[in-house]
Amino acid sequence: MNSIFLRIYGGMVLVCLVIGLLFYISLEAINFIRLQYFRTNLVTGPVQLVAEMTLNQPYEFRQRWARDVGRLLDADMRLVTRDQLSLSGSEAEQLDDNEVVLRLTDAYNREGQAIVAVPEPTGTRYLIASGEYLTEQQGRGLAELVSQYLSRFPVTEWNSRLEAINKRFGFPVRRVAPFEVKLDDEKKHRLFHEEQAVVNFAGNRGESTSITAYKLLSETGEVLQLGPQNMFNWYPFELMAVMVVIALAMVGFAVYLFVKPLENRLSSLEKAVLRIRGGDLNARAPVEGSDAIGQLAGTLNGMTEHIQRLLNSQKELTRAVSHELRTPVARIRFGLEMLMDADNDEQRLRQVELIDQDIEQLDKLIDEILTYSKLEEGTPVLDFVMIDLDALMRRVEQESKALSGKIDVVYVAPDLPEERCFAEGEERYIHRVVQNLVGNALRYAHSRVEITFSAMGDVFRIDVHDDGPGIPESDRKRVFQPFTRLDDSRTRASGGYGLGLSIVNRIAYWHGGRVRVGESELGGAKFSFLWPRLQSLRESN
Repeated sequence: MNSIFLRIYGGMVLVCLVIGLLFYISLEAINFIRLQYFRTNLVTGPVQLVAEMTLNQPYEFRQRWARDVGRLLDADMRLVTRDQLSLSGSEAEQLDDNEVVLRLTDAYNREGQAIVAVPEPTGTRYLIASGEYLTEQQGRGLAELVSQYLSRFPVTEWNSRLEAINKRFGFPVRRVAPFEVKLDDEKKHRLFHEEQAVVNFAGNRGESTSITAYKLLSETGEVLQLGPQNMFNWYPFELMAVMVVIALAMVGFAVYLFVKPLENRLSSLEKAVLRIRGGDLNARAPVEGSDAIGQLAGTLNGMTEHIQRLLNSQKELTRAVSHELRTPVARIRFGLEMLMDADNDEQRLRQVELIDQDIEQLDKLIDEILTYSKLEEGTPVLDFVMIDLDALMRRVEQESKALSGKIDVVYVAPDLPEERCFAEGEERYIHRVVQNLVGNALRYAHSRVEITFSAMGDVFRIDVHDDGPGIPESDRKRVFQPFTRLDDSRTRASGGYGLGLSIVNRIAYWHGGRVRVGESELGGAKFSFLWPRLQSLRESN
């Protein structure tokens, strides 16, 4: 994706999904551990108390007593032997260490099973208690069971017995005065007059509910209070707050990871701009990727290269212009001196004609320099229209024949339908390209110059051939450099200023095309100008 927005947005959506999934998995794992801890504290003490009370029953009645206690506690209780249990290795070790084994028996974590060893003279049996956790019936039954347990001991031992119970139970068990009991009238009547165990819920039933069980101790008139015990809250505020803070921290860290590389790239871009502003045109911004920042860096580098090229071209142009102007100016000065020393009108007229020729050369040189400079400044304003190339080639042929002298200038028309002879471009610049190529060929041809054009799909091609000495392969790139004239067969004596082919090269560039030079079938050089038939195709590419 090249869009920075899509990359960041897509990345953040993915990060949020991943963090949300981790949030859910972590929350479920934490809640599972909390639930196990909650059940361990809630069940271990009561189950151990039932196992202890079971040993106080006659052996033959213990199984029935366990079932009666199970009904009292709203659970299924029974005594089994070791071979009736399917124990894992860790569960077996727990039972051997007189610990309580807890199991979950449904997929929703609402029901469980507790197993505890009951050592007997004839061998160890195991008490299994199965049921839901923390129901109202369990609260009342447990209050009755603890009351029965205390009734077996003298009142003077109750405090020590309660202290031992509190060490095993996961909720407080204590004796309170009747006036400390806060119940509605109906529950107080059942507690104090009917001597029933009652359960009271504090808060709203559900997530933030606590349960407390009460049983009247008839021996002392006090009330046995079990609890309050908070019911399990799947999503407590504290846990959710911590998880949200962690999730936000993870999102913030992810944002940092996404934004930091962009910030580093912008910082590198800024450093490059500062170096360029300081005059270091060799500075370049690192181009990483094809997104908006990468495109900006590429554009900045292209702009810097263009500025550097313009400055180099300006320096080169200044040196070359100074050199090229020196010769005609020197000839004009010499002509003026000769004009002043002329003895008759014929000599004066001759010197005037020579000075006029030098001035005309200066005018042509200035025209070439202005054209080249305009094309080098930047993108010129081009008026692209559909050009009839066949008509244009015929016009150049007629114009060239007037200047060709003994050299034969021939336009070879292509075998193309009339509609395929049209291409898009700036007509005066395309005319200038062909004119410059033909003019260049005329200076070096021996007897013949040919002009052809062809259409290759959506690319048009104009070829100019000559039968001159040709251009060595090593010099073919140099001929397009401004003020370059070769020193072999194409000597300075042939004329020109070395700007014609440079202008052709720049016009080709602004038309999205290129100029190539090779060997002609006529034996000399062949210059080829290629450009897209439609400028819209160039822009789409």
